Amino acid sequence: MILSGHQPAYLPGIIVFNKIALSDRHMFVGHCDYQPKSWHSRNFIRGPNGPVMLTVPVVKGRSINDTVPSPDSHWRNKHLKAIEHAYSKRPYFNHYWLTLKALINFPAANLSDFNIAIIHQIMDWLGITTETYRSEDFNITGHKTEMLVNMCKAMGADHYLSSPGEQYVDKELFSANGLKHSFQQFEHPLYAQGAKFMPNLSVIDLLFNVGPDAGAIVKGCGRAES
Repeated sequence: MILSGHQPAYLPGIIVFNKIALSDRHMFVGHCDYQPKSWHSRNFIRGPNGPVMLTVPVVKGRSINDTVPSPDSHWRNKHLKAIEHAYSKRPYFNHYWLTLKALINFPAANLSDFNIAIIHQIMDWLGITTETYRSEDFNITGHKTEMLVNMCKAMGADHYLSSPGEQYVDKELFSANGLKHSFQQFEHPLYAQGAKFMPNLSVIDLLFNVGPDAGAIVKGCGRAES
């Protein structure tokens, strides 16, 4: 059984959903430290002159689970106006807009809950059925590879899938614990955006542009490689 993990991110890119799709189970690692200016609270959408960053202002806590999106509605309105301006004329905008709007407006208790609710909905849109779990429910301890090994033990997994370029991975420690390890090999897909192609945007760009075909694109743009 292949397990992957990722810190809950805001409107993640295609690469995150590909990793989830390649896994049998996925763990949201929300007990890790919140990092300002990270994907925990921001991501890119298309803009008229290049990528536009959307950032969630937060009341910072120690962990992602302890960090709270600002209760001020101004940033939510700003994000929604930016998304609507960027994508209202794209062919599948109306398929997803009202549900996404409700999720961004939802007053979640913390940043993890907020991000995970959006991720779960996007998984459903993409047809990704991977089981998901939260690290805080299993009292996951350790750092770096030790934490990943403990995640596998908690889940009963025999194989861990890492994102590309995770330099801290100690493959010998996986082997010593009887576990396999692979890296995600990801190739960013090309698809019609209605203008010059911009890579590395939130997956909502793909959904608004290609609709139901997005699931097959996400599942087909990566693989696990030892």
